[in-house]
Amino acid sequence: MTRTIGLALSGGGSRAAAFHLGCLRALNDRDLLDRIRVVSGISGGSLLAALWAYGPRDFADFDAHATDLLRHGLQLDIARQAFKPSAAARNLTAAARAGARHLFTRTTDISVARPANRTDALAAVLARKAFATATMADVTHPGLDVVLTATDLATTNAVRFGSTCSGCSRYGTITEPIHVATAVAASAAYPALLPALERTFTFQHRDGHSQQHTVLLTDGGVYDNLGLSVLEPGRSLHHTQHVYDVPFIIACDAGLGELALKAPHFMAGRLNRSFATVHRKAQDSARSRLHEWAASGRIDGFALAYLGMKDNRLPAPPADLVPRSAVATYPTNFAAMSRTNFEAITTRGEQLMRTVLPMYLRHVQH
Repeated sequence: MTRTIGLALSGGGSRAAAFHLGCLRALNDRDLLDRIRVVSGISGGSLLAALWAYGPRDFADFDAHATDLLRHGLQLDIARQAFKPSAAARNLTAAARAGARHLFTRTTDISVARPANRTDALAAVLARKAFATATMADVTHPGLDVVLTATDLATTNAVRFGSTCSGCSRYGTITEPIHVATAVAASAAYPALLPALERTFTFQHRDGHSQQHTVLLTDGGVYDNLGLSVLEPGRSLHHTQHVYDVPFIIACDAGLGELALKAPHFMAGRLNRSFATVHRKAQDSARSRLHEWAASGRIDGFALAYLGMKDNRLPAPPADLVPRSAVATYPTNFAAMSRTNFEAITTRGEQLMRTVLPMYLRHVQH
């Protein structure tokens, strides 16, 4: 079967991962998962993309594994891993070395003194509970490419961890194999909750020479929360290692939609609301690009399942539709999910995808 679809799974922590699982259920029922050429994951979308791409080939087994992981959550495991005595000892030793280095030498080294922070703990938990020692090349679905995006705080560039290659446009291609657990943790390191993940990689530049660079990896959503930039038509290999000219795009967006009214008068509230405004406008702009690509003929079509869409704007919504108000503000913190909340979010994802697919299927059913 020809793979002609690009799939984008947005950020949004555990809410996004559960929503995307529902979307994938609908795609599986329509036999569309085997048509996916590349999946682009951000944050919670990276977790779900990796669970699918590197998990069991049988969808039912993948579904059961993802359900178990999301229901149990990751928070407590991260805390236990992060506060092990061995982790504290490594942090204290590294802090002492860093202090001495900065005291006695002039350096522009950007590395941090926390080699065992909570995001490192997240990577360790993901390795233990989901991915073991799998690297980005170990995709379990033949013909599928995977791209998981993080953001480098040092350069402000995207770092793309891919099944065919990984790298950063500023530095070049990473020569070392990347563990899936590391890529997912880096992509999901929401700055307000999780520290940057420090890693030193060997990058091969376009002129052929190699050099080591340290990157400070945080949530891929800081750069592109919908994961669509990887799928943009007309990308050039002169500027990026990741070019996928897919004619059809399916985007799963776990954004919460229209924000509630607030009147922030104090600094913390003003800053929070300003960030929310910038983020929302970036999201709106990314969604509009899908329409522009289709209208201009750069892609043949797309489908967008948007968690935060107002219920009354859905074409032919099902009678038992899970309302937006029941799920849109669910936390993104990877805490354990109750059965009720989990089923509500996954069901809405499945319902929305089933609603938009009929308009799209006519483009890809042959």
